[in-house]
Amino acid sequence: MIIDKSKTHLVILAGGQSKRFGGGFKTLHKFNNASLLKRILDNFKNLNIEIALNINSDEKDFFDTGLNLIKDQTENFQGPLAGIYSSIKWMVQNNKNIEWVLTTPSDTPFLFEKIINKFFETDFNEKSKIILAKSADKIHPVIGLWHVSLLNRLGHFLEKKDRKIMNWVNMQNYEILNFENENYFFNINTRSDLEEATKIENSLKIQ
Repeated sequence: MIIDKSKTHLVILAGGQSKRFGGGFKTLHKFNNASLLKRILDNFKNLNIEIALNINSDEKDFFDTGLNLIKDQTENFQGPLAGIYSSIKWMVQNNKNIEWVLTTPSDTPFLFEKIINKFFETDFNEKSKIILAKSADKIHPVIGLWHVSLLNRLGHFLEKKDRKIMNWVNMQNYEILNFENENYFFNINTRSDLEEATKIENSLKIQ
């Protein structure tokens, strides 16, 4: 099974509270004079895929992107799994042509076009309803494809107040997509990570 990009919608998950970062919206913070969000959008601009933002704020910078904005359907910041659920629900309600939702974090600035395109170049099992990225023996549970048919099952799971993505994933038909360079999956959790991101950017020779 090759995933049809034209039936896929990409959602950047930016609905968290950035607690470890010290609050605010870490995706709007900069290193090397560009914000994380700008870098991510630049990475994705040639993907030829529709993009939306999952947010839980009225921050002007999010509205200025001109993207569709998807707010969580659950209350009190239930985490990325709630963002995934809300994104799938939004697609089902607003775009009947979409079969897959591809989610990425808003704090991972090195997910380049070639990384995302691998999801559309790999032959997967026909029964797989979730496909997650993995690098350096670590699964990245918010970087992956989610079939819209999962909506009701995910909704029922969230009612149990379990926020752990892999607890739910392990109950579904899922598949892993392996990647080699772990630096592509480096994410910003703390302010000191911004300094590390600068070093990684230099090592990757990104202009």
